[in-house]
Amino acid sequence: MSEIASDFSGTFAQKLAAAHRGGERVTADVSTLEALSRDQALCIQHDVVSALSHPIAGWKVAALPDGDLISAPIIAPRLFQSPVSMCPEVYGLGGVECEIAFRFAREPVPGIDGFASEHIIEAIDGAGAAIEVADSRWASKSAIPRNAMIADLLSNGALVLGSVNKNWQDVAFETLPARLGINGNTICQTTGGHPGRDLVGLMVMLANDLRKRGLVIKPGEIVTTGSYTGFHTANPGDEIGSLTVSRPFR
Repeated sequence: MSEIASDFSGTFAQKLAAAHRGGERVTADVSTLEALSRDQALCIQHDVVSALSHPIAGWKVAALPDGDLISAPIIAPRLFQSPVSMCPEVYGLGGVECEIAFRFAREPVPGIDGFASEHIIEAIDGAGAAIEVADSRWASKSAIPRNAMIADLLSNGALVLGSVNKNWQDVAFETLPARLGINGNTICQTTGGHPGRDLVGLMVMLANDLRKRGLVIKPGEIVTTGSYTGFHTANPGDEIGSLTVSRPFR
């Protein structure tokens, strides 16, 4: 990366880190955000986490329809155990999604050709329902370009974990029924609502991508794998609940 590009990325990283601390959202032209390369986005992402000086507690990952893999770390102060009451600085814009998150008991060990499903499965301690709170630190009212989202930790505001069940391998995630509730009302209910369906395969892709970047999934970290219910908005004071109605997640 050139010196000019490095300064450009560093400025955005500083502003995004300040927004994470409760400062103003970052203003930028859509054309500027669209011009961000993947390398710049990952550099900004790394610098934001470094500036916040918090340990990485987990990762969020998604494979998009065009085959692109996107991921971002979740910092420790933004990982919660249910039930929790969130302050406005964390709650942000109030986007909520129902997901499945996996907890790793140990660092997965790759084979000669990298990670395969068995390497990920043997490292997982359990899985459970989670609510991701989505909150962009960009001030743009337009759709945020993909690489700009990556720079902003994939718009992660927080992740709230339910109970973790060790019998997760008995669950058919591709047909899993899920419900998102707000104030006791069902907002969305799906069966097999995750677009990727193969959650272990998604984590294999993540582990291999991190390996190329010199990163690993560490013991105790959480990996959340994308929405079963899509993006919905809640208001301050609302009570959010998720339920995956397969036995291991009741």
